[in-house]
Amino acid sequence: MPINSQSFTILKNQNRTINLLFEKDDSEKDAVPELKSVEVYYGSGKKDIFIEDEHHNAILELDGKSVEPPVGLLQHANNLKRQFYVNLLQSKYNEIEHLVILSGAGSSVNIGKADILGKTMAGLWDKMAEVNLACLTRLISETKYAEVKDGKFDPKTIVKDLEHLLSLAGMRNKVQETKQLSDDILTAKELITKYCTLELPDQAPHNIFLNKAVLRPQKFPRVKVFTLNYDTLYEQAAAKERFTVIDGFTFSTPRTFNGKYFDYDIIETRHNRQDKTDSTISKLFYLFKMHGSLNWKFENKEVIQFDGPINTKERVMVFPQDSKYEHSYEQPYFEMMARFQQALRVENSLLITIGFSFLDKHISSVILETLKQNPSLHLIALNFPEIVGSNMDYQKELHSIADLQSRITLIAETFDAFSRNYPENIAHNRIDLLEELNFNLKKLRENK
Repeated sequence: MPINSQSFTILKNQNRTINLLFEKDDSEKDAVPELKSVEVYYGSGKKDIFIEDEHHNAILELDGKSVEPPVGLLQHANNLKRQFYVNLLQSKYNEIEHLVILSGAGSSVNIGKADILGKTMAGLWDKMAEVNLACLTRLISETKYAEVKDGKFDPKTIVKDLEHLLSLAGMRNKVQETKQLSDDILTAKELITKYCTLELPDQAPHNIFLNKAVLRPQKFPRVKVFTLNYDTLYEQAAAKERFTVIDGFTFSTPRTFNGKYFDYDIIETRHNRQDKTDSTISKLFYLFKMHGSLNWKFENKEVIQFDGPINTKERVMVFPQDSKYEHSYEQPYFEMMARFQQALRVENSLLITIGFSFLDKHISSVILETLKQNPSLHLIALNFPEIVGSNMDYQKELHSIADLQSRITLIAETFDAFSRNYPENIAHNRIDLLEELNFNLKKLRENK
């Protein structure tokens, strides 16, 4: 009986690695892969293997001892994974000074309302095939991206890489511009814009995560959130949770981009006879939109925030294409990239990447180079359903560093699950209590 085995890694750190081993009977037509065991490797060299008993509860293979609490094999694997990264955040990273977030496409996938949910590049390809197959077919045919016979391409074998397709279309249009190709490229960009316009749902992970990650002791620098997404989910979450966001735009209207605003902070001033102190407000973070935003517009040679309809040609967005690297050296993207590089070079920093696959060369190269140059930079990389792959050059390099250094942790986790399991900062709560105690003691002395 031909049995096909496949292993998936859901946690990788020099001190702990967790693999899921699936088996599928290829002799059965509709066979579904079945989880057979969970392998846990420890930095000491020890290895634990968990299997299921007759009640489908996880047990240790070595002695048949049941795990506590009694749960299935997959749930036990997820419990072990979450215990590890929660402990990492609570202990080793609780007192880390600089927290930097990089939010990729995976942080918006399946988030939204009504019939528009966040999509991957492959998901946007499928949506384009659904709503405008003729346009997609023409782009494929004109760029020779894949074989088109009798006006059709094979959807089962084609690689759904919308970024590469638009790159080929853009290059061909530069060499030999035609109205049809220009119109089709514009149509594709309009579709991307439409299906990246997302509405924040109730209990979105963005809300939960901001409320936990941003609230840190005043002695620590502000949290910096860098996002590669066009959508405004972080802005919507900030508005809903009453956060103040410094996003590089002026405070007056029309809000105009000016990079110097990233150097500003906001403090709360208390001036009375008893208390003459300044303190930073707690609910504030910096937001850097590295590929532009749905509500950014070119107007009079400046970038402004605009809430009304925007012509696609006036949008300030780096649309999917190979030339993203070149665009990162133009304003306002250059400012964002410079700030990202600067943030990673600071000592005692933690970078958390959410839904970033390490395929974008202009971002991946910065992270990997800084990991080599800054030994105090730590990385937690979230991807789903597996950890960051190891097929492409930048991914391979990331894995080679993770094999040797425990400051790299790769986790297979959704943004939703991570935000719910992310621990509140213990130091923040402790310092708040001490400040309240000192304030009350001061009042008692004044009243004597």
